[in-house]
Amino acid sequence: MHWRSSEDSNGTGVNGVANITDGRNESPVEARNDRLSHPARKHSLSSRLLIGTLAAGCLLVAAIGLRLFSQRNELPELRTVNVERRDLVITVGTTGTIEPDEVVQVGPDVAGKIVRFGMDSRDPNKSIGVGSRVAKGTVLFQLDTQQYEIALEKANAAYRLANADLVRLEAQFQQSQRNLDRANRLRSTNAQSVYDEIVTANEMATAMLAVGKAKLEEAEAEVHHAKVSLENTNVRSPIDGIVIDRRANLGQYVSVGHPGLFLLAKDLDQMQIRASVSESDIGKVQRGQPVTFTVDAHRDQVMTGHVKEILLNARMHGNFVTYDVIVAIDQTDLNILPHMTTDVEFEITKREQAWLVPTGALQWWPESEQMERTIATDLISPSLDSSGPGKGDTAYVWVPSRDGKVRPISVQVGIDDGVQTEVIGTGLAPDSPVVVGEVKRTTLARIIPKVKTLR
Repeated sequence: MHWRSSEDSNGTGVNGVANITDGRNESPVEARNDRLSHPARKHSLSSRLLIGTLAAGCLLVAAIGLRLFSQRNELPELRTVNVERRDLVITVGTTGTIEPDEVVQVGPDVAGKIVRFGMDSRDPNKSIGVGSRVAKGTVLFQLDTQQYEIALEKANAAYRLANADLVRLEAQFQQSQRNLDRANRLRSTNAQSVYDEIVTANEMATAMLAVGKAKLEEAEAEVHHAKVSLENTNVRSPIDGIVIDRRANLGQYVSVGHPGLFLLAKDLDQMQIRASVSESDIGKVQRGQPVTFTVDAHRDQVMTGHVKEILLNARMHGNFVTYDVIVAIDQTDLNILPHMTTDVEFEITKREQAWLVPTGALQWWPESEQMERTIATDLISPSLDSSGPGKGDTAYVWVPSRDGKVRPISVQVGIDDGVQTEVIGTGLAPDSPVVVGEVKRTTLARIIPKVKTLR
């Protein structure tokens, strides 16, 4: 150990008292004070970090609040759509089937087995089938004639028998007539009973003669019927036309009146559509109304026609009722065939070169702070109807003005197709924007406008 004086610059004690060190030139008091100072410094650093964090958080909250407050005071961004000027057509849509203007279903008048078909006039080696053109009276097919030939022979025999019986009855009538004449001359000498017998015999002969004549007429009718039945084994075309369907085969047995064995169309150049219209729309359809339609074979081509007839034979589909409407097709160069399915549009109303705005533009109404200051808000008011103004009502559309504000244009409401509405008024111009609503943004998008929202 070393003893240092109070004047020693490295170990001078208080009041000149020497300090005892352990070789580090440090007094015991200083060493103790130094050890006690390390926890205090660590605590001070943690406090400063906590205070800094809190201060940053406060600044961020303040910035967000300031941004929200400024956004709240800004006018909302408006959604607009341009006004259009074009034709507006209101239609009723349905589906239909193309049919020839006149279709005849041909079937036999007698029963029998098909033994042959008629021959195509354009190809003698081909039997009549779909696409064959036939003249009126052409034999389409023939039935087996054997049973009808036998029936004709029996009818002829019955006729001859009835004719012979009639000759016998006429002879009996003539004899009874002569007996009656003689009895009249000798009446004074004959008994009354004998005379009455002669009169009765004459009356019976007269009646039997009438029966014989009737039987002969019946036999004659049977002969005629047998001849007609035999002739009807040749089934002929009733019209000049074209075969659009053949549903018969060689050897097939067909019954009397079997329908639709052959379908004949008078003229495929004259076609029509049979469309089915629901009971809720049939009141809007009228004769002569313009019609447009398309077929799948020519999807990009729109063809025209007009309502020819509205049939009253309603069809029941459960609780659903429809009516058939016949549409005459205008002349077209396109190849349309029977039984094609069509998409039909009945033109109910048409406005040419109408001013059109989205229906939502008539239902939107701004807040008072969005209106221009020059607008007398007490003179205009929104429609009280929740569905918006209707046809014939006076309404307003709003157009953007300066500084994010809007101004109204007074219009009269016309027809609509559910998406766009016709408006009538001054101040409208092609492609001028009208307000349909406000742009809705999320909180994040309002704070950071350039953020991209994932959808």
